[in-house]
Amino acid sequence: MKKIKIGTVTFHKAENHGSALQTYALQEFTKALATDCLVDYSVINIQPKSQGDLYSLYQKGLSFSKLIKNAVAYFYRKDLSNRKDKFEDFRNSEICLTPEFDDIASVEQYLSSYDYLISGSDQIWNVRTKDFADFYYLNFNNNAKRISYAASFGPLKIDWQKYNAVKYASLLRKYKHISVREEGSAVNVKGLTEKDCEIHVDPTLLLNVEEWRKVQSDANYQGGKYILLYCLEPSKQQLKLAKAISKHLNLPILTLRYNNKNDIFNNFVKRYDAGPRDFLAYIDHAALVITSSFHGTAFSIIYRKPFYVLNGMSDNRISNILSQTGLEHHAIDESFNPEEAKIVTPDIESINQYLATEKERSRNYLKNALDI
Repeated sequence: MKKIKIGTVTFHKAENHGSALQTYALQEFTKALATDCLVDYSVINIQPKSQGDLYSLYQKGLSFSKLIKNAVAYFYRKDLSNRKDKFEDFRNSEICLTPEFDDIASVEQYLSSYDYLISGSDQIWNVRTKDFADFYYLNFNNNAKRISYAASFGPLKIDWQKYNAVKYASLLRKYKHISVREEGSAVNVKGLTEKDCEIHVDPTLLLNVEEWRKVQSDANYQGGKYILLYCLEPSKQQLKLAKAISKHLNLPILTLRYNNKNDIFNNFVKRYDAGPRDFLAYIDHAALVITSSFHGTAFSIIYRKPFYVLNGMSDNRISNILSQTGLEHHAIDESFNPEEAKIVTPDIESINQYLATEKERSRNYLKNALDI
């Protein structure tokens, strides 16, 4: 029987829930594609030093914001340390990892037997991020066929005059097939290579609820009588609106991470020890999800949860998925009247139709790109 070796590069070590879970989802979906061949799939275990620094317990520097964050981190050091351990456990137990590499030369030697390399999803092609590295563009010296799946350049426009457009255009032209996650990323590919590419959903949307429940924990709070607030950098106005909705619905707010200086003093239920498995469980059991995150939105849709997205239509990644599922009315902004907040299940039929169509498109793309 034919055997193929596939290696994926992505943000597998980024300690945020979306990054960890999209890594797992692409792995499981790809492995399940093969019907008449054996697939040896692994995630290439290399990480930029800047990414390790970004997710360290304490931030380097003496700025006021970093001093405040470090003070909060010290206060919650036990929970935050447990959180890091849970991410590490999830990677080691659920992700098919190669040995850990420190340099490109050792990676290239190890990958000499690989047939395909995949640039996975997340903002791995966003040259503006603090944890960017060229190897996300598969700048390895080997003969493996290169493809991408739902790779993203991020939500903001990139001024390629400030970056080495020639280098990244050259790397992209080596790809056999290119798939990106949103229209804006397709525009970047077109501008760099003069070639069109395909657009596919984030890998998390390729697994169904039952598949996600297999890896979630039993974390819960008050039998699900809570609002999960999942925002990466909430503004004062967003927090004020979330609190008003909480008061109107008479439900406490549960949050999974310390966000910024706006979120220091509050009466939220804090679960700063939550790992990827806990994140899934808290989504699953919540009465309502309030989020400004792409993956917060994606998992609310996957679990068919009542949800609101703060400023959702101003983010092209989120607005695209809301428009495709007819759920634009779940996007709210600071003008939203909290007295109108309701716990309403989203349109399940439109979600089912959307996900079924996109899964089939992704399946056909990957089977064709990987020759399986």
